[in-house]
Amino acid sequence: MSTSPREVVLLLADLSGYTAYLAASEPERAPALAADLVETVVRQLRPTFRLDKLEGDAAFMVAPVDRLTGPALLDAIDATTSAFRTRLRSLAQSTTCDCQACRRIPELGLKFVVHAGPVVTQRVAGRTELAGVDAIVAHRLLKASTPGSLGLERYALLTDACVRRIGIDPDALGLIRGTESFDYLGELTVWLRDISAAFVDSDTEWVPPRRRPLIEAELRVPLAPMPLWEQLTSPENRARVAFCAADRLAQVEEIVEWRPFASFTRRVKLPELPGDRRLTARHELEPDGEATKLRVRWWGSTITSDHARREHDRLRALVS
Repeated sequence: MSTSPREVVLLLADLSGYTAYLAASEPERAPALAADLVETVVRQLRPTFRLDKLEGDAAFMVAPVDRLTGPALLDAIDATTSAFRTRLRSLAQSTTCDCQACRRIPELGLKFVVHAGPVVTQRVAGRTELAGVDAIVAHRLLKASTPGSLGLERYALLTDACVRRIGIDPDALGLIRGTESFDYLGELTVWLRDISAAFVDSDTEWVPPRRRPLIEAELRVPLAPMPLWEQLTSPENRARVAFCAADRLAQVEEIVEWRPFASFTRRVKLPELPGDRRLTARHELEPDGEATKLRVRWWGSTITSDHARREHDRLRALVS
């Protein structure tokens, strides 16, 4: 049984480099890390898109054409890319494990395929899924040749049908035009947007909350910024015990700022506490002769103050 055709935007978010990553990693750990990244993508794309189904290392999502605009789509892609990059960096920085699944996390990337057209909903073997030529087109484009010919691994590919239906001007955005050809489907015009720049660490400073920090510390450490940075950001020093990121996904810190040798900001959730359980800490490093001025501030709710104070005491012990 199937429904009447309806016009939708179809989006596939796919982990690029996953096959190579999986082949080189431990089979009991790599899928868990990949699933965590896919979950990050799905969480960010909602509620703009509805998840239709998960397809291994890809998420197949859908939105009605009349409820989506060009700017909204591009904003969703940008926000998802940023969230993915943040999670990728957080996983890489949090682990003290030397397994291949952890070491190769930074090799993973993200790509989007977005198409628009009519689909029907049908029920097969007790499952509901989208069907139709345009659903096939969207999936075929995961293997598009144009990105490879341009040397792109992290990108958003939008079909001409998509940009026309939701009001995107590809020339104004500097999108790259390409042509894909498929048996029985003919030629399709596609537009490419390179998102690889989003995976490069930025010098942009994180903006602290306006409220006063729970605790603030200013120290003069007899180390230059570079070795002090390594000491502060080393997972071994933060965790004290080795662990694999795949085994402790719920406890992974979120790195919200990463400016090597100048500042970094991390946010951690404290599952053992009720209510607002987030604690944010920012470390700022300033050269001071052969030493470094270190300023650290912790923000959170009253319920996280004890945890902040314990971190404060550990920091002083670490750099003393």
